[in-house]
Amino acid sequence: MKLISLNIWAGRVFDPLMKYIAKNAGDTDIFCFQEVFNTPTSRKTVSEHYRANIFSELQQVLPDHTGYFAPAQDGCGMEGPVDFQISWGLALFVKKYLTLNEVGEIFIRGYRNSRGKENTTMPRNLQYATFNVSKTKYTIINFHGLWNGRGKTDTDERLEQSRKVREFLDKVSGKKIFCGDLNLLPDTKSLAMLENSFVNLIKTHGITTTRSSSYQKQDKFADYALVSPDVTVKSFEVPNVEVSDHLPMVLVFS
Repeated sequence: MKLISLNIWAGRVFDPLMKYIAKNAGDTDIFCFQEVFNTPTSRKTVSEHYRANIFSELQQVLPDHTGYFAPAQDGCGMEGPVDFQISWGLALFVKKYLTLNEVGEIFIRGYRNSRGKENTTMPRNLQYATFNVSKTKYTIINFHGLWNGRGKTDTDERLEQSRKVREFLDKVSGKKIFCGDLNLLPDTKSLAMLENSFVNLIKTHGITTTRSSSYQKQDKFADYALVSPDVTVKSFEVPNVEVSDHLPMVLVFS
């Protein structure tokens, strides 16, 4: 099976992003996307940069996949509140031949729409899907970690975030793949908590950055793919394609 994880930057690099996804749609079983907007309105953009209906636009280029949207915050764009109906969160797109046992989410930080009430940043949910292949259970976990505007080092909030994610991972049985934009540096305690009993493919494959040239800041790591030891990794790469300010992570596994 093949999985691609990508923070799509809310579709800011729209045409190259759509072409890349369409090109890979045929042989990719699972897409895990972060920074996804969805709206029932006719609006196309949030401000001049971000796609308001990117979830629906992704579904159009992935007709052989079923899309699952997990919203964390309503009524906000990337910069703050907007005057139309919109939601922001995570998305999974799964090939229709795969019969899912369960699709769900849990909130790791805050709760839906907690921005501006208890937190100044977006709430954070974890999205997951389980399925069986040849009597083997797999769980795919899609996550976008806390962004605080002050780098990707350890904070009390991030340590608590990792504790809650770890608690979920420990409850899951079978083969596990945990991926996404974690907003963490490689040497943080927050990441080490998640790596425990998992294989960090960014480290084992010598990946030197997960950010594209569109990202101008110093920190060159944010995205990770962690797998349980029973997952057979056939290949893993982070291709240098300019479709976001992040690079996609491409995993072939069984």
